[in-house]
Amino acid sequence: MSKKEKLVIIGGSAAGPSAAARAKRINSDLEVIMFEQGRFISYGS
Repeated sequence: MSKKEKLVIIGGSAAGPSAAARAKRINSDLEVIMFEQGRFISYGS
């Protein structure tokens, strides 16, 4: 059984979701986990 690669992103401002989207484009099997301290994350990136 192979383990799924994981990427943890800290911060939900513009750079966080942008990095997550780029990582998923490069490796669609990657599991992405994002942590954001505030109530909202940026969807515009």
